[in-house]
Amino acid sequence: MKKIVFTGGGTLGHVMPNLYLIEELKFDYEIEYIGSEGIEKNEMIKRNIKYHTIPTIKLVRGKIFQNLKIPFVLIRSISKAKKILKQLKPDLIFSKGGYVALPVCIAGRMLKIPIVAHESDYSFGLANKIILRLCNTMCVNFQNLEKKNKKIIYTGPIFSKEYENDTKLSSKFKLDNTKKTILIIGGSLGSKKINEVVFPIIKDLIKKFNIIHITGKGNIKLKSFDNYNAIEMCENLYEVYNLVDIMVGRSGAGVTSECYFKKIPMILIPLQNKASRGDQLQNARYYEDLKVADILREEDLTPTKLYNTIIEFEKHFQDMKDNFKKLNIVNGKQKVIDIFHNILKD
Repeated sequence: MKKIVFTGGGTLGHVMPNLYLIEELKFDYEIEYIGSEGIEKNEMIKRNIKYHTIPTIKLVRGKIFQNLKIPFVLIRSISKAKKILKQLKPDLIFSKGGYVALPVCIAGRMLKIPIVAHESDYSFGLANKIILRLCNTMCVNFQNLEKKNKKIIYTGPIFSKEYENDTKLSSKFKLDNTKKTILIIGGSLGSKKINEVVFPIIKDLIKKFNIIHITGKGNIKLKSFDNYNAIEMCENLYEVYNLVDIMVGRSGAGVTSECYFKKIPMILIPLQNKASRGDQLQNARYYEDLKVADILREEDLTPTKLYNTIIEFEKHFQDMKDNFKKLNIVNGKQKVIDIFHNILKD
């Protein structure tokens, strides 16, 4: 049986697409994973996926002295990844990105192992800019990137088959069926800034809407009451999306592509450029241009501004729902799997 090594991590946005592919491929291929001590480790171990850890360090914008360590840790990471890959002898590496993926791909290229990678954002992050030079194929979420290099193939985002099911399951949430439901989410790790402006307006919002608030670990300050539902994290987000009419949150690639696929209009609050490389603003503008999202700048974010934005947003909610009907929205999972098959049969 041929073997595929998966890598990528840091956030669930990097990890979950790997899991969706693994669930489909585990019966036909031997699967192992190389990652950090981060969120991906627990997700793989609890699913009994063979896991290997390498040392990692993340580029932190504005932390010059901390970033001076990067070359030294990267050398150790590449060495450890190379040792693991020599032992595993995989037929293919799949990289979903993040800082842990870069040393694995460098080591894989040194060992002449085929590499397929995936970029979720509207533009390439630093790791994937380098990985593009190393890989055989780079799959992307956005068609505009396909023109930049002959290695790039537009597949669209990767979802599990559950995302294609629109059935509303019996809900563990308290919801008033006469009201629209808003999902408030700050990404897989939560957003302190969004939470801070949401908490003061919850009692006003629930007069008009149901709220499902994913706060991030350790960030619940208001316990669930009436039709306000607070949870720290949610692994089966596809079940939540089937209950939701509007999403309010960050514009990371994972949540936005999921809401786009599920045809949920969005109020997007991108991370400020000083806190990111600007990818969240680029993602948000893409969906704004498609007229399925509005942007609320973080520098303008206050409880009153957010409340008024949500009230105004509802007035053109139906127009946004209609705009989704004009779009060709795809699940890229099978396209990525077909690329694997084509490489592995050769």
